[in-house]
Amino acid sequence: MDRLVGEVLSRVLARSHLLRPGFTAEIISDEARPLGVRDATVYLADLEQENLRSMPRVDGRIVPTLGIDSTLAGRSYRALEIEYGPPDEDGLYHVWLPLMDGSERMGVLELVVEDTDEETLNWCRALASLAGLMIVSKSHYSDVHAQVRRSQRMALQAEMVWAFMAPPMFATDDFVVACALRPIYGVGGDAYDYSLLGDHLHIMILDAVGHDLASGLIASVALASCRNTRRAGGDLGAMVAYADHAIASQFGRSRFATALLCDLDVETGLFSWIPCGHPPPLLIRENEVVKELFRRPRLPLGLVSDGEGPSFDESPPLYTEQLQPRDRLLLYTDGVVEARAADGSLFGVRRLSDFIIRHSAAGIPAMETLRRLNRAVIDFQHGRLGDDATTVLVQWRPEDLRPKFEF
Repeated sequence: MDRLVGEVLSRVLARSHLLRPGFTAEIISDEARPLGVRDATVYLADLEQENLRSMPRVDGRIVPTLGIDSTLAGRSYRALEIEYGPPDEDGLYHVWLPLMDGSERMGVLELVVEDTDEETLNWCRALASLAGLMIVSKSHYSDVHAQVRRSQRMALQAEMVWAFMAPPMFATDDFVVACALRPIYGVGGDAYDYSLLGDHLHIMILDAVGHDLASGLIASVALASCRNTRRAGGDLGAMVAYADHAIASQFGRSRFATALLCDLDVETGLFSWIPCGHPPPLLIRENEVVKELFRRPRLPLGLVSDGEGPSFDESPPLYTEQLQPRDRLLLYTDGVVEARAADGSLFGVRRLSDFIIRHSAAGIPAMETLRRLNRAVIDFQHGRLGDDATTVLVQWRPEDLRPKFEF
C-alpha cells in the first residue's frame, strides 16, 4: 500500500508542473482512483472567512457554498483537523481536510473515499498537503483563486494594499505570527508586514491617515520603502528614516502614517521596536497582560523629513524588552480599540486583551482567534466599521513543541 501511495503522489506531483490554475481537484480525483478516491473538490475560504466556496468544477456541477461556522467542512477549517460524517447512501465517506500554505489556512479539500481507517486518513493528509502546495504555486499566474475568494468588488486602494501585504499567517518551531485586517474590500490606510531574515523576525503595523486612495498610496509607499531598506541591509532606524522621507517627499506634511516597526530575535527572545505615534504593543504572559509597552514615541512617518532626503540627524528611539518563552505580543491599530457601540462605549484595550487571552487559554489557534476577534469588533458596532481595524499577534515559543497544525 505504501508503494501505491508513493506512486500516486509522484504522478500528481509530475502533472502539477503543467497544471492549469484551478484544476487541482481534477488531477487528484483522476490520479488517486487506485486508492479508492471517487471524487475531490477544493473549497477556498472567502476573504471574510465566513464561507467556503468551491473552485469551479470541470464537469460543470454547481457545488453549494458551505458556512465556516455551521458545517463539518467549516469545523475542519476552524480546528485544522480531519472531519468526516457517516457514510452516504452509496456507502462512501466525505472526508474534509484543511488546505494549508505552510501554516496559513486557505480552505478545505473534500475527498470522497471508500473507507476512513487510519491508513486511508494518512494518505488523505498527504494528498491535502500536496494540494495546498499546488494551489499556492499556481495562484501567482491566474486570478481564478482570487475570484473564488471574493464576494464583492474591491476598492482600488484595498486592491493595492492587499497586493503589498504579507500572508496573514506564518509559523516556525520558534514563533507564530498571525495578522488580521478589516474591512476586506474597503480598507483605506491600515497595513501590516513581516519578514524572517536569519534569526530576526521583522514586523510592521501602520495606519495611514484618511480612508481614500491617497491613504492606500501612503500605506503602500511605507511598506515598499521599509522592504526596500530591509532588503538592502538597513536596520529599524534606517527603515523609519527612509519611509518618513518617502511619504514626506510624495505627499507633503499634511499626510502621514502612524507605525510600529519591530524586530524579534527568535533565538534570544529580545524584542526591539520603534514607536511612530502608534498605540503601544501589549505583552501577554501566562494569560495575563503584564504590561503595555508604552515608550516615548517618535512622530508619525512623514512628519520628520523635510522632503529633501532621509533624516539621520536624530536617531529615532529604539526600545527593547526581553521576552520569556511563550510570551505573546499584540499589536493593533486604533480602529480596534476605538470601535464604538450604539451607546457610545468603546471596545477598548481591556476588552481586546481579554478576548485574546480567553481564546488562547481555550487552545484556539491564533488565526482562528483573530477571525473571531474580527467578528466581535464588527458585531460590537452592529455590523458597521467606523475605521480600519488591524491586529497582529506574535508568540515566541523556543521550547514549545506543538502538535502538527496547532497554530
